[in-house]
Amino acid sequence: GGNPFFIEELLNYLKNQGFGAEDLHALERSDLPSSLQSLILSRIDQLMEGQKATLKVASIVGRNFEVATLWGFYPQLGATEQIVEHLDVLTQAVLTVREQTEPNLAYAFRHMLTQEVAYESLPYATRSTLHERLGDYIEIAAAGRIDQHLDQLAYHYALGQNEPKKQEYLLKAARHAQYVYANTAAIDYYNRVLPLLAPEELPQILLDLGEVYELVGRWQDARASYEQALSAADQQNDPTTHARSETEIGELLTKQGQYAEASTWLDRARRGFEATGDRAGV
Repeated sequence: GGNPFFIEELLNYLKNQGFGAEDLHALERSDLPSSLQSLILSRIDQLMEGQKATLKVASIVGRNFEVATLWGFYPQLGATEQIVEHLDVLTQAVLTVREQTEPNLAYAFRHMLTQEVAYESLPYATRSTLHERLGDYIEIAAAGRIDQHLDQLAYHYALGQNEPKKQEYLLKAARHAQYVYANTAAIDYYNRVLPLLAPEELPQILLDLGEVYELVGRWQDARASYEQALSAADQQNDPTTHARSETEIGELLTKQGQYAEASTWLDRARRGFEATGDRAGV
């Protein structure tokens, strides 16, 4: 199909199978992998168990990974020296490349597809467990500078089974993204955390999400988010958040030049704040 990577992987596969340039007749009789994915999987299957495990565990980290991280979150791979030996074999097999030397020895998958195939070859339950373990490792290793690793923590815990951690880091990542005006990321994180929240947490998060929608000009989505916050506040019998939701809708309508409707919403909000004695709200 004109894919140079496919040709290269096929040649590496044949080399590992012991084919030589003179074995054309044997090659014609061979049942070769018919797709790039099946070819990469066949190459992985040719590896020794330790090398195979190292490659698959590394696929959880990402395309680039440090040896210290592999050993840190999954010491079952063996001592650091053993992991390096496995990675050197994988590099000779043109599956990985060395990216960084000591003291922070790091490797990378030579091609993104190799990482994807290694990752997909892991059973779902195993992947989930490994993501959670990696999240635990990063949380400890990055203590004191967690803000720098929120995206990683949100990513790995979201793919694990620890629901409290999943909620905690998706929410932290959402708020941090909103703070630094990474609005697209903030919207994504907020939407992913919403189904995990307790009912009493929903109104505030929906208001936060509405604010981000406003910033990017998605006014319809902002209105829908504020109205959901209003409904959630009613269900929680929370008159203050109810009035805040009405305020946000009124201000949104003002920005759109819909002054008559905005005035109606803001008047309702004012009465709500007065009823609760909230002078700042009024």
